[in-house]
Amino acid sequence: MKVKSLLMCCIGCLFLCMIPFTTYGIELTDNFNFYGFVKLDMHYQDGGMNSFLAPRYAKPGDGNLAFTAMNSRFGFKWKGKEIGKGWKIAAQLEWDLFDTSANQMKFRTRHANFTLTNKNSTFLFGQFWDVFAPLGPTTLMTNGYFWQVGNVGFRRAQIRYTYSSKSVNFAVSANDPTSAGARATKMPILESRLGLTLGAKGQIKVGVSGAYGKEKNSGPVYEDDVNIMGVCLDWHIPFGSLALIGEYTFGENLKNFLSRADVYENAVAREFEAKKVNSFWGQLLYKAKKYHLWVGYSFENLTEDEQMSAGELQDASCIFAGIKLIAGGGVSIGLEYANFLSKNFQVSEDYKTNQIIFSFIYGF
Repeated sequence: MKVKSLLMCCIGCLFLCMIPFTTYGIELTDNFNFYGFVKLDMHYQDGGMNSFLAPRYAKPGDGNLAFTAMNSRFGFKWKGKEIGKGWKIAAQLEWDLFDTSANQMKFRTRHANFTLTNKNSTFLFGQFWDVFAPLGPTTLMTNGYFWQVGNVGFRRAQIRYTYSSKSVNFAVSANDPTSAGARATKMPILESRLGLTLGAKGQIKVGVSGAYGKEKNSGPVYEDDVNIMGVCLDWHIPFGSLALIGEYTFGENLKNFLSRADVYENAVAREFEAKKVNSFWGQLLYKAKKYHLWVGYSFENLTEDEQMSAGELQDASCIFAGIKLIAGGGVSIGLEYANFLSKNFQVSEDYKTNQIIFSFIYGF
């Protein structure tokens, strides 16, 4: 009886899972793709870090050892039929298991969007990566990802238009303001990017992107609408199996893009000011059939001393190197070393932490 009940429960769950697809006429064919990876990470840190789950910068402390599978993720992509006059529809849903606990994981939505494409034009509606600072480093730090130590740009709900041709890629988007203060200004964050494809074989890709918004900040006596503003240069330059990849960003009040640059309250001038920041990450990536190698450097510097408070983290940098061995059948093994350095304002001692990540990955 228990076996029969369990079987009926499984059949019922399968039927419920199929309801959305059958209701909306989506056929489970080659146009429907289930993808993702299961990933076990083992972190070792010999000093303090902001987190062993999302490592970003060094701080005082004795170090950590942690195992977690929370960086696993999965998703669905599917292509629909043409809806008329050459327009094609596609959609994506993606989740991971990121949470504040290494062993009590929860589903977290990463992407949820659909696109309408006709020849060179694409409209995107939903949550996806930013147009601003669009590249991402190759690293085993799946959720640390060098945010707050050089990498900026995140994912958020947006409406986007993209024009793509052989040599030019242009995109513009209106995005969720993200923070409570930005939403209070009643305007979206605006982003755009112009990318060029260069070289005889069209393999060199460079781009410049920008972001602009406003954020309301209030005190007991005064309030200000502070700029959210940034400009980013990005590049992907291949040399056979080797590629030079990176981004350089400068701007102010970019915390909504996972920078440490937020807002400074200038009590003397009786106003709120956007903290100014420079960020960089770059790496050399080598891809062979059986392994990938990478080495890189990143930093984020808050540039204005007068906007800093004593003890506040001003400069953070990281040197990193890694290897991923591809065993076959979707299985790979990765090892990455990183050295983090933090310089705090008006603090003579720098904080340094060495980190090792060992990963087992099954991708599908």
